Amino acid sequence: MTTKVLKAAVIGLGGFAHAHHDALRVLEANGEVQVVATCDPQVEKFAATPLLADLEARSVPIHTDYLEMLDVHANELDFVTIPTPIPLHATMHRACVERGMAVYLEKPPTLDWRELDSMIETEKEAHFQTQVGFNFIIETTRQSLKARILAGEFGDLKRAIFVGCHPRSESYFRRAHWAGRLRNNGHLILDSCVGNALAHQIHNLLFWCGESEVLSWGEIRSVEAELYRAHAIENFDTVFARGQCGQTNIWVGATHTGSGPAWQHEIVDCEHARIIYGGPTYQIHWHDGRQEENPTDTNTVSNILVRNLRYFAHYLRGEEVRPLTTLADSRPFVMLNDLILVAAGHITTLPNTLVDNQMGSREEVLRSVVEIQTSLQLFLEQGLFPSEMGTAWAIAGGRAQASQITQLDAVIESISTRSEAGTVN
Repeated sequence: MTTKVLKAAVIGLGGFAHAHHDALRVLEANGEVQVVATCDPQVEKFAATPLLADLEARSVPIHTDYLEMLDVHANELDFVTIPTPIPLHATMHRACVERGMAVYLEKPPTLDWRELDSMIETEKEAHFQTQVGFNFIIETTRQSLKARILAGEFGDLKRAIFVGCHPRSESYFRRAHWAGRLRNNGHLILDSCVGNALAHQIHNLLFWCGESEVLSWGEIRSVEAELYRAHAIENFDTVFARGQCGQTNIWVGATHTGSGPAWQHEIVDCEHARIIYGGPTYQIHWHDGRQEENPTDTNTVSNILVRNLRYFAHYLRGEEVRPLTTLADSRPFVMLNDLILVAAGHITTLPNTLVDNQMGSREEVLRSVVEIQTSLQLFLEQGLFPSEMGTAWAIAGGRAQASQITQLDAVIESISTRSEAGTVN
C-alpha cells in the first residue's frame, strides 16, 4: 500500500519554527510529508541562513504573509504547523481551521482560559482536531506507566509532584516584546516559567492525574500559590503551588532563577509505590522494599518532535483515532496557570540583597537566589511554601477554587496597578 504524502506548510522561519522545518525535513526525506510552503514577515533576516538555502533548493515558496500563503495553497495543504509566539496562536489557528486545514499548534495553545474555549469552539465542526505540541506525551514509557496506574497496580494515586530549576538569563526576558509579560496591547499573555519554558513538564504532571484513560488529564479543582520574581519582569519567575487535580494532590515548584545546570524532579506517589520519572531511567520504589528501574524514552527534542509530527500525520491518514493532546486536553494546563495567579493574588519581588548576578557560559547575566534553591528542595521534601517555612522574605499567597477563574482579569489589573505604582520592581 502506498502511503499518502501529506502536504504541509510552516508559519515562520525563526525561533522554534526552525525545529519544525528540521523535523518536517526528516519526514519529507522518508516520503511521508512534503513541505509546499512557508512564510515569515521578515524573510530578509534569513537571507544568508542554511534554512533559507535549503528551502530554495527544494523549491519551497516563501511568502511574507501567512494569510497569503494559506490562500495561495488552500487547495493542496493537508495541515499547517504554527510554531509562532503565543499571542498569535488563536488568530492563526482560526485562519487555518476556517480554510479547512488541520493544525499542529505549538505549546501552549494560549494561557487565557476564555481564548482556549473560543479556539475549541472554532474547530467544533472541523474534520480534524488540532494537535497541541506537548511533545512528551508520546513517550511509550510514560504511557505504559499511566496504564499501570489506571489498572490499579500501584494502588490509589495520591500525589503528583514537579519541582524544577531551569535558569534563564536576563536576555531571555528581552527576546520578545511579550516575554515575561502579563498583558500586551490588551491581550492576555501570562508568560511565565510554568506557562512557557516548563509547560511540557506541567502538562506531563497533569497527565498522571487523568482518571478515565491513558490519554486523559485531571480536572483542576482548586489551587493555592505563592509567586515571586527576581527578574525585572511583570509576571513571576518563581512559583510554589499546591492543588487538587481530580482526586489527586499536585505540588508544583519552579523557578527561572539560578546560575548552575538545570535540574528537575517528576514524582508520582501512589498507595503502594513512589514513581520517579525522568532522565535516562525511571524508578519504582515499592513501599515493601522492592525496586524497579527501566529506561525511558530519551530522544532529543528534535527527534521527539519528528515522532510527534509523524503521529499527527498518522492521525490525519486515519491510522490513529485522535491526536496525542487536543485543545480540550490542554484545558487543565491553562486552568492551572490562570488559577495560580488568582490564588496568589500578588507577586512578591525579591530584594536585590538576595539576588546574586552571575555571568553565564554565554556571557549572559544570570540572577541567582540561593534561598530559592533551598526553598525548592524543602518544598520537594515537605510540600511547604516559603512563608510556611518561616522564610524572612516570603509573603503568603492564597487559595482559589476553579469557579474563581473569572476573577483573573481583576487580579491581573491589581498586580499591574501595583507595579505601575512602584510597589514592586
